[in-house]
Amino acid sequence: MFHDIPPEAIGCFKANLSFLKQNTNVMSLGDFCSGNLSPKKINVVITFDDGYKSWVTDAVPILKELELPAIFFVSSGFVGLSKEHETDFLQTNLLIPDNNIATGGLTCDDLRNIAEEGFAIGGHTLNHYNLAELRNSTQLRYEIAEDKTRLENIIGKRIQFFAYPFGALHNPEINLTDVLRDCGYIAAVTTVSGFNRGSTNPYLLHREITHASMPGSVFKARTHGNYDAVQFLKQQVNKIFSWR
Repeated sequence: MFHDIPPEAIGCFKANLSFLKQNTNVMSLGDFCSGNLSPKKINVVITFDDGYKSWVTDAVPILKELELPAIFFVSSGFVGLSKEHETDFLQTNLLIPDNNIATGGLTCDDLRNIAEEGFAIGGHTLNHYNLAELRNSTQLRYEIAEDKTRLENIIGKRIQFFAYPFGALHNPEINLTDVLRDCGYIAAVTTVSGFNRGSTNPYLLHREITHASMPGSVFKARTHGNYDAVQFLKQQVNKIFSWR
């Protein structure tokens, strides 16, 4: 799961995708959900969240060069904004601090071009709202349904997959899975770490939050499921030394 691709991270990003190309079975989310898995390699789906300009300038060209599929989850309210409103959306909706420079948002043409290059587009709510905090069911459904409609109108294709903004997958008063299903989504991805198995709920698929600048050693460990184990061992060692 990637977000923006800052200029200084492009080399690291490409190297990590090359590692996936050589060592895993990179597949589309559609193929994954259909069960078209490799029995010999780790099956990986590459995903992106929000809607950043770097997708068209850097991510898509690298993915095409390496012949790798990916899905881009977009908050349609972030698409086609003026510079002033774009900055406000970055800070207010995406919670990116003033001192963090993002590459900006997509235009409608950018989004259309990503889809025309053969990459999947997914829903991410209209305004990137935290769905766990919305208590008005009408507003919540509008955020999900209107986003889907706008994206489909822009790219001229049906979209089937959803990503929860901020990874907020549980609302105490509204069943989000029912809303997603009613809106026509067949699966959704979270930010909960871990492998997906045949028994994993298709509306609660696991993902690994991955920074474009993540060092190769950490990226490889995370890909193979070793990262969490290493972090756990570090915590246990720290506890031992803190007792002395």
